[in-house]
Amino acid sequence: MNLSGLGSTDDIRKGPCILIIDDEPDICRLLQLTLVRHGYNVKYVHALKEGLSFLQQQQPDLLFLDIHLPDGSGLEALPAIRKKCPTLPVITISAYDNGMEKQKALSAGATFFLAKPFSVKHVDELIGSIRH
Repeated sequence: MNLSGLGSTDDIRKGPCILIIDDEPDICRLLQLTLVRHGYNVKYVHALKEGLSFLQQQQPDLLFLDIHLPDGSGLEALPAIRKKCPTLPVITISAYDNGMEKQKALSAGATFFLAKPFSVKHVDELIGSIRH
């Protein structure tokens, strides 16, 4: 798979990398614009299969993982991601902001749960807490 078509053309080795797996282009672009300000090299894909392929080749420093993707469940993929990348911080994101969804994500190995829609300020705070 050619990964050069990902959301950013920067070389992953130039700095800390974040991978976003989300099927909503607007969410990916918003996260990318926010995270680049924090010095991250941001890549994004719109399908679980593409994201898992990326993780087979590279381990980012942080992963944003949508729970509901057209080609599968990020929640169901999380245990396999954890097995492959046990120290990778994973922020699950979902429009379904109920206690059960959040608890399932955290129980499956997510580091944090981010509900859609979210504010840039909330992402900034989350990144700040991860860096410390």
